[in-house]
Amino acid sequence: MELTITENKEFLKQIPDRPGVYRFYAAKDKNEELLYVGKAINLSKRVKSYFQKTIKQSPRISLMIAQIARIEITITDNEASALILENNLIKSLKPKYNILFRDDKSYPLIRISTHKFARIDAYRGKTNQKMHQYFGPYPNAYAVTHAINLIQKLFKLRTCTDSIFANRSRPCILHQIKLCTAPCVGYVNQEQYQSQVNMAIEFLKGNYKQIVADLTKAMNEKAENMEFEAAAAIRDKITLLGNISTNQVINNHNQPITADIIIAKSYLGRVFIYLISLQNGIYSGDKHFVINDPDDDIKEVLEVFVQNYYLEHQQTQLVYLSFDNKQDVTLDNEFLQMFYSATKVKIIFTRPVMFKKIFQMAEINLERVIKNKNGHNELKTAADKLAKLLEIEAINRIECVDISHHHGANAVASCVVYQDGKIDNSLYRRYNLPASVGGDDLAGMKQMLERRFAATDLPVPQVILIDGGITQFKMLKNLIQNSRLCGKIRAVSIFKGEKRKAQYDQVIIHDHMIVQYKDDPELFKLLQGLRDEAHRFAITGHRKSQIKTMTVSALENIPNIGAGKRRILLTHFGGIKGVMQASVDELQQVPGIGLGLAQQIFTYFHNE
Repeated sequence: MELTITENKEFLKQIPDRPGVYRFYAAKDKNEELLYVGKAINLSKRVKSYFQKTIKQSPRISLMIAQIARIEITITDNEASALILENNLIKSLKPKYNILFRDDKSYPLIRISTHKFARIDAYRGKTNQKMHQYFGPYPNAYAVTHAINLIQKLFKLRTCTDSIFANRSRPCILHQIKLCTAPCVGYVNQEQYQSQVNMAIEFLKGNYKQIVADLTKAMNEKAENMEFEAAAAIRDKITLLGNISTNQVINNHNQPITADIIIAKSYLGRVFIYLISLQNGIYSGDKHFVINDPDDDIKEVLEVFVQNYYLEHQQTQLVYLSFDNKQDVTLDNEFLQMFYSATKVKIIFTRPVMFKKIFQMAEINLERVIKNKNGHNELKTAADKLAKLLEIEAINRIECVDISHHHGANAVASCVVYQDGKIDNSLYRRYNLPASVGGDDLAGMKQMLERRFAATDLPVPQVILIDGGITQFKMLKNLIQNSRLCGKIRAVSIFKGEKRKAQYDQVIIHDHMIVQYKDDPELFKLLQGLRDEAHRFAITGHRKSQIKTMTVSALENIPNIGAGKRRILLTHFGGIKGVMQASVDELQQVPGIGLGLAQQIFTYFHNE
């Protein structure tokens, strides 16, 4: 179905309330240019939403809409078909405005052929399940190469092409170094070779326990038949398998789970994604992705990511996804339902205890990626731009401050520092604020800054950055003017724009100078990064203070619980939350806590 845009937008009335795919075209000289491909459960609602004046569009979308001259619509049977069609069109047509996630290559698999003497190799592309078996996708080529090398050591499968295999007259070097059994020249029969293939398949599935059992049986048979050299070779395989198994981050063969662990974080105008693959509970590889300057929300970026990564060749059935360090956020439910119906891939937004170490490892590596991608030169360039706007020679140090509290209680101020080209967490500081501050952020900020300006043992920054609008900016400026540092520090304020989206943030440089994100995104990466980091650091400090208060007050109110027992209880259960959730039987397991005291503790928390 083809629709041409007219002045009165009559074309909108022609769009059906059906699932399908839409394409936006622009008139570019005499040739049309494809601008965008999208999918929708309801084409009419989705396409109309682009042209409703009441909906504020991002600058990127507004620019695209202004160029639309023609729309094409393809109706599909269901949402799943729309999802698959959209993916195929994007990869084949590469629309100008389409996808944030531009890594359109397929991801590597391991392929085992169905030949009489099966071949193992790395593979990318469309799969043919009738001709071959596939395992993956793996996050990168290194993970595939590593797995194939292990399989060659253990099971000695051939890796040569069919033409080479058919024309060999003597064994190749792989047989000489004991990485292939040379089926090409008949050194192994089909039954023996197929046994090795079957074990390789079990290996790729992570069924180490079954492989070890089969190898142990074979080793014992060889030993009984006095074939000690063959038995020793099998023993070496069992030892290698044991080493591989014990070196895994996850090693739970009683509950082998095939899943991907994904964490994502938005930082300085980019979205960073880290993915770890588990094959039957065994760590099989990792990969990171960086999406630069997205106009869309992180949820939309992740929808695009999972669609591109999992729509083809997907064998993993579970994906554990966590983003922006939050446990209570999910992707759009309509998208999740559509994606599941198309792929049978289930996305879960919790962090199971059994994956605790994996998530911790992913977080450490994600932070490393973020740090590497936001290096010295990029931040230094942004600092130089800010110095030019402030009309000062150079900026070596910026301090950004923020406040966090819970309904006025446990107020904490934070100060994070940019110095000499990097955001340096070794220079961060926290300030506990008095209860008199209550929920007055402005008063709390003022007290914290007065203490900061009075300190003589800290370096003097060229810039103080504060989160807020003109009121906060004027307060900061007045404090500087009335301090001993007057003339040495410049005030800068950053405040949230429309819909609290990063691309609408604004910065106050002077009383009458406001800089918008679109004016200089690179500058905003530095200032937004400092603002967000100060906010995170303040919240972390506030939570620690709040937990400490809750811990002391809660346990101190229970009779017969002294300092020693409080310490033992908190250590045993890992904190006050664990104590509060413990049953009477669990409480009795703590040294020094008998039945009577356990019942007293349980009653206190469950009757309150």
